[in-house]
Amino acid sequence: TLPAPGDWLQIRLNKPFLSNDIFQFTLKNAAVDKELAKSQMDRIKVVPNPYIIANSWEPLNPYSSGRGPRELHFIHLPAKCTIKIFNVRGDLVATIDHDTPSISDGTAIWDMQTNDLLDIAYGLYVYHVDAGNLGQRIGKFAVIK
Repeated sequence: TLPAPGDWLQIRLNKPFLSNDIFQFTLKNAAVDKELAKSQMDRIKVVPNPYIIANSWEPLNPYSSGRGPRELHFIHLPAKCTIKIFNVRGDLVATIDHDTPSISDGTAIWDMQTNDLLDIAYGLYVYHVDAGNLGQRIGKFAVIK
């Protein structure tokens, strides 16, 4: 998190302060190196891939029996991008707008539901990440029963 008015910092030192000791701090705003971000667009991935519905690590529903929430994670994303998910027929299944103020949070979580809030079918999917001036990335993932 970024510092805000009223925040404070405590420093513990092993050496006691002397009357002529001076400490000076300079803070810089967080910034994105656009050339580095462009070169790292190929790092974008979907995990787990393939997503296997019957895996033992899939969470159980805490309120009743049966399957719990399903999630796919898009990782290594730039701070601001749009993810569009298509089925193999080319139909748009879902759109995720990833916009985070923190440059260190490169993950978007998808609940595996369509734009109409229906569970997705098993099969192969294609995703398109559009990061504006940083570029685009196209990939695929599978959902297996």
